[in-house]
Parts: sequence; C-alpha cells; structure tokens
Amino acid sequence: MEARAIPKRYYTIAEWEKLPEYPRYELIDGEISMMAPPTWNHQRVSGQLFIQFELYLRGKRCKVAQDVGVRFLRNKRRPTIFIPDLVVVCDPKKIRPQGVVGAPDLIVEILSPSTGDHDKVEKLDRYLQEGVREYWIVDPMYQTVDVCQWVEGHQTLKSYDRNGKIKVSVLEDCVIDLALVFPASEEEGETEDADQQYPFR
Repeated sequence: MEARAIPKRYYTIAEWEKLPEYPRYELIDGEISMMAPPTWNHQRVSGQLFIQFELYLRGKRCKVAQDVGVRFLRNKRRPTIFIPDLVVVCDPKKIRPQGVVGAPDLIVEILSPSTGDHDKVEKLDRYLQEGVREYWIVDPMYQTVDVCQWVEGHQTLKSYDRNGKIKVSVLEDCVIDLALVFPASEEEGETEDADQQYPFR
C-alpha cells in the first residue's frame, strides 16, 4: 500500500493521540514516523517471546506488554513516543493507562526490512540516553538476538542464535529459550531471500 505523504511539522502528544490507529505512527522528537505493518513471522516471534516473559513474570512486580507507547518526555516541546514490540517494566509508577512513561527496564525490537538501521543505531543510542537497562534486537530472518546492556556507563553486546538461551540480566533467574521463539525450518517462517530482506547487512 502506498504511504501517504505527511507534511513535515512538529506534533504534540494530543495531536499524535488523534491519529488513526492504522497505520501506526511513532513520534520522534515531535515528528511522526509511520511504522511498517508487521509480517506473520514478526508477530509469531513477538508472541513466543511474550509467552515466555509472561509465564515467568506472573505474580511478580515486573510486568511485560506488547506494542505499547513508551513516552520519553525530557523535551516536552518535542516529545518522543516509541512503540516497541515488547517491554518489561519493574516500576509500577511508570505504567499508565496510555502506556509507559519513562524508560522500561527492558525493550525488545524485532527487525523488519524497513527499520533495521533505525533499530540498530538510532533507537540503540536513544534508549541508552533515556536509561533503558537492557535492549534486545531480534532478527527473525537470521534467527539471532543481539542483547545490549548498560552497566555503570559501559555498553556490552552479546549475540545469540536460535540454539541459545538468554539469561535476562534485569530479571532474576529468568532465562529465555530461543529454540521456542524461532521456527525450526524455513517452511514455518518467511522464505524470502535474506539479501533482499535486509539490504543493510
């Protein structure tokens, strides 16, 4: 579907909230950015991750949610509202009816062909600035997860394939099994050529 051109201007939160539910838009320093619709494999991976986090967090203080607006309001004149694929929040004061206000403890972004550079570079830097403690970049095509952590001002990066098990640093004794997240064969996922899917690689 052809995207409608949007005149460049700055939007307030109130104006952003009045935008149609579909297509979805993020608000980045006051400018809106249209999000690509998720694919089947994208949603499957997101759902499998959510199930594992939800089962672990049931009855605990921290909560997990999918596709909620995360509001960074340091610059109130040009606010930012990202819509990550998954967030874990351990401070109940940050959870509001309209989403999350402030930095979640963990954010998961699942790559798509149109958002790879944005998720790997721009969002990585922004989440670091805002105080996100752990950031996962999930690649459903190559079945990998890059885990970025910030400890005492230093960034660490570790990569996992579909056979890996990730010990979540912000959650005690929580381990995510990637064999349950990624399909075992290409027949269950998307079969497009990887070079066409991710030209930035």
